[in-house]
Amino acid sequence: MGAFESVAYSFRHFADFKSRASRSEFWIFFFFVILLNLVAGTFGIRISGIVALVLFVPQLSVAVRRLHDVGCSGKELIIPFALMFAAGLLAVFPGFLSKMVTLGVIGTALIFFAALLRHLVKEGSRVPNKWGASPTAFSFAR
Repeated sequence: MGAFESVAYSFRHFADFKSRASRSEFWIFFFFVILLNLVAGTFGIRISGIVALVLFVPQLSVAVRRLHDVGCSGKELIIPFALMFAAGLLAVFPGFLSKMVTLGVIGTALIFFAALLRHLVKEGSRVPNKWGASPTAFSFAR
């Protein structure tokens, strides 16, 4: 599957949180999102925000499906994103102590993101797991 087909497939399955996504599908969509956000950023913060909102669910979907491909649950996304959300809330408070706590929360989130990245770059299993058949295994069904 080429890059355009992979992005189109990810968009068509934007609400699919139960199957699996190959490593190439995830990373092609990831770089597409970065490129689209860079282009949208040149048009202003509002356009960039709209693009980010529109792409949020498809990004989340492909990330969950990618985790399923390596045998992990999509729930592994909750802790790092909750920590980053908490860091954003803490950052609005003035004072040295709140800044130090914010840095600690960001550091903890980065550790969780590093563990998550390890799963995202790993090759998926070629055998079926509880989330379905391998997206890269040969099949007559496709």
